[in-house]
Amino acid sequence: MIIRKAFYWWFFPSAVVLPVWLLIGWAAFHQGSGWTFLGLLVLCPILFVALLAIGGIVMARKSVRDARAVSWYDTGLLVGWSASIIAFGFFPPGLTGWLAVLGVLFFLALFWVGLWELVTETRDRVQVSYAAYQRAAGPEQVDRPQSMPADDDADVIIIEERREDRPSS
Repeated sequence: MIIRKAFYWWFFPSAVVLPVWLLIGWAAFHQGSGWTFLGLLVLCPILFVALLAIGGIVMARKSVRDARAVSWYDTGLLVGWSASIIAFGFFPPGLTGWLAVLGVLFFLALFWVGLWELVTETRDRVQVSYAAYQRAAGPEQVDRPQSMPADDDADVIIIEERREDRPSS
């Protein structure tokens, strides 16, 4: 539980720390042109927004907010995504492309797993609420179709409507 809680608190600071790490890593480890730095200036804001979006999807779940801990799926995927971004910041020769692809795959996995967990949890909560409303309505209200009268011995008034053809003027 401590690990899951740690990653709960890591979500939003990581949106700042990881893009800044890429800039620091470029300055410390990269031996190349300024085009890479220009690419990082485009990548870092995109990474910032992606981290915030994933954090928002995960934090939208009530179970995460109540427990103040992310799920094990979220933890595993976030470990992989953070590790790939940190490794990318070292700019290892020949591996930066693979690490970038790995980072995108982890983002996509986190997005879809987070969305799946959010929809599943919301659906379950709505079903529980709906069942509670059905129980509160009482068994006689639930079993009887709406078209049937409430009492089988009730008087029924039938109004017949007749239309007379009028001569046209």
